[in-house]
Amino acid sequence: MRLRPFLMAAGLFLAVLATSAAAQPLAGRAAGHGCALSLAPEPRRECLAAADAAMTDALSAARTRALQAVAGWDGNLNAGDRAEWATSMGEVLDLWLALRQRLCASQLIGRERRIAAATAELAALDCRLSIGAVIVADLDHRFAGEGGVPRASLTGWGRGTNRRDVIAAEGSQPLCRHPGRGGDYQPLTACYERHVARLDRELAGLHAAALAAIAARPGLAPAERADWSAQSVAVQELWRSLRDKACAIEAFETPNRFANSVYSGVVGPCLVVETEARIRWLRTPYRLQ
Repeated sequence: MRLRPFLMAAGLFLAVLATSAAAQPLAGRAAGHGCALSLAPEPRRECLAAADAAMTDALSAARTRALQAVAGWDGNLNAGDRAEWATSMGEVLDLWLALRQRLCASQLIGRERRIAAATAELAALDCRLSIGAVIVADLDHRFAGEGGVPRASLTGWGRGTNRRDVIAAEGSQPLCRHPGRGGDYQPLTACYERHVARLDRELAGLHAAALAAIAARPGLAPAERADWSAQSVAVQELWRSLRDKACAIEAFETPNRFANSVYSGVVGPCLVVETEARIRWLRTPYRLQ
């Protein structure tokens, strides 16, 4: 199974709190900031902007820690393996930050939530901080000597038992069970692949429905409608690239990344949970069933 420390995060959020005198006591690490909703709009914007600057520094530091950990990994990897992992990790982090940038664009949020530009700007900062906190906590959980919380998804803070560990082949409620044919993991792999394919079909249908909802939204100029649709397509393509790469490289964190059990124990459950989370994310702003 994955070689990961299970520790708790705190330092990032204390640093964020220190960046602004306007910050209130932290409502929770998942928010990535301590800027209370009760603040007036302008003080809250200033608080969120200061927290966003601190988050940028925290993300850079977390990236450095992760890549240093990969370089010094003491598992069954040679120098070439570690170099390949580091390159892939850098690509994943770039995609993750790009997805955060697109998902948290104030224009997209304003359109999806039907809110004014000033309110959307605050919501966009809130979104950036929330996803930033997920990234830092997940990286520190996996690679740092202290701090960290495993993500629930690429955009969601982990709370309670991690669903990926529950539904994995060796979890307490596996999606697929070994048929009892010795060391043959192919049936397990095929079973998790079917679950991923099923969810991919559901997500594709849901995204098509979201595009139809955009097309049917009254009061939009043709150019605005086309731009929003293009935004939605770009986000979906970016998310898929990130999901596939992020789940695949977790094989490096196992004792043997080429083992037949890796897909059913690590990669498959990751793909399932990330796709379930994307489905939930997409349903809300477009009011889809």
